Amino acid sequence: MKKILLIIGVLVTLLSCEEGEYLIDGGISDPQLGMTTYDYLKSHHQLDTLALLIERGGFIDEVNGASTLFAPNNLSIKNYVEEILLEMLETDPDAEFTVDDIPVETIQAYLGAYIFPEILTRDDLTKEGVIYQAINGEERRLSLEPYEQYGDELSQKPEYVYYTYKVGDDWDPWNGITDDKTVVVRTSNLISTNGVIHVLQGSHVLFNYESN
Repeated sequence: MKKILLIIGVLVTLLSCEEGEYLIDGGISDPQLGMTTYDYLKSHHQLDTLALLIERGGFIDEVNGASTLFAPNNLSIKNYVEEILLEMLETDPDAEFTVDDIPVETIQAYLGAYIFPEILTRDDLTKEGVIYQAINGEERRLSLEPYEQYGDELSQKPEYVYYTYKVGDDWDPWNGITDDKTVVVRTSNLISTNGVIHVLQGSHVLFNYESN
């Protein structure tokens, strides 16, 4: 009976963490996925909508190359769809907008900002971060930084991967960000048969979209 209660307790905790978008970075017990990046996205219930956008935008070869993908999950895509719909409803109370309505031109222009033409694991990243160019030509600062929320409670602070994009003409200092937007990686170092996947926190809005 105690074992059953323990198992139930663990399941409840995991579900609570998922719904609350708590940080769970640090990888999984076996990061080797045993399949290509695209096949993994298609098979995962939190990433399968991203797989659809990748297919529509013609990016399958890019994500299945020797590449690194910072993956917006389904919640990030949902956030984007809701932002667009809210704007449309301001002028048309009968407006509708779904994932299927995202223009192919928009996907082709912006989805490439999440794909990098080199393999970048946690071991390749630094605290200060390095500016990398994504396949659509946009730049991102990618870093591995200690997570400060725990204060002095831990002797060794956990480190999280961050995906940062520039706001304005110049990059903010890595340790004094004011305008630039930083997105924390929820799960890092998923190793596919061709590259690496880092899954972004679900609070991120696809394409870094902000409503007017």
